[in-house]
Amino acid sequence: MLNVGIIGFGLSGRVFHGPLISAHQQLNVFAIASSRKQEIADAYPKALCLDSDTLINHPNIDIVVIASPNSLHAEQAEQAMLAGKHVIVEKPLAITSEQCLQLQQIADQTGKCLSVFHNRRWDSDFLTISQLLASQNLGRIHSYSAHFHRYRPVVKQRWKELDPQGGGVLYDLGAHLIDQVLSLFGKPDKLWAHLDTQRDGAVTPDSFDLQLIYPDKKVQLSCNSLMVEPGPRFQLHGSKGSYAKWGMDPQEQQLAAGLSANAAIFGQDNNRSEIHLAGQALLHKSLIKGNYLAFYDNFVNAVTKGEPLAVSAQQASEVIALIELATLSHQQQTICSLN
Repeated sequence: MLNVGIIGFGLSGRVFHGPLISAHQQLNVFAIASSRKQEIADAYPKALCLDSDTLINHPNIDIVVIASPNSLHAEQAEQAMLAGKHVIVEKPLAITSEQCLQLQQIADQTGKCLSVFHNRRWDSDFLTISQLLASQNLGRIHSYSAHFHRYRPVVKQRWKELDPQGGGVLYDLGAHLIDQVLSLFGKPDKLWAHLDTQRDGAVTPDSFDLQLIYPDKKVQLSCNSLMVEPGPRFQLHGSKGSYAKWGMDPQEQQLAAGLSANAAIFGQDNNRSEIHLAGQALLHKSLIKGNYLAFYDNFVNAVTKGEPLAVSAQQASEVIALIELATLSHQQQTICSLN
């Protein structure tokens, strides 16, 4: 059994990491660092409630999960690895790609596993899309679009929406969309981006449009905080057909409602999913069950068996590099090249 310490008990620590760790047979929630002491006591009565420095240096903790504000990720990840801990960082790994690469160097020097919780690779729809592309049923893909539209008209008083260092939807939801595209297609040649603050009182970007330009395809990623009817979440068009998927993967909602990740219905996505091949009727495309526990399965195997990490710091740094380039593209109002 590996003991885990979680830094932060906001959405990430409370809804994602705590429940997933509890559901894993080889992991134990040993300690949590947060000011929400009563919530921790209610949810995890056997866990210690510590400050972050004490948690990082506790001799009985094997793995530190960092679910604190984005601006603290790099510092706390470095501190934890130097204290001899394996580390999982809630995305993004850091604010800058330079910080990401520095953390990878520390992981190499200390021999500790360092991974980033890009859990959306294990969404039901993304697993289905990955399988669909592997089958080549759609032929050569020339267009891909994905969004994270939501209707949240009121700016919440929380760091994700107020912190100029790593706040805003590009670092939050954009990191997921970019990571998914890099997993499917690799790095683009060029990039164009437009960032916006649409809501009254917004101080960090709450909307973006991002185009990743490849030699043979165009990728469009977007997020809008004032979208009541967002339309298909994913759309893919290829030389032999098209695919569209509506609605969100259910795992976040299920975890928030208290459903165990070990439940038979966990990850089961019943949203609209359609494939239309040339010359054939429009058909429902069955969705693969989402499986966030697979991330932790991989990390445990990396720690105990030396299995390669599914999400590496190098991959996470590529996501941040594109976020940096998107910010530059917006500022200069121009298409930026990755070369």
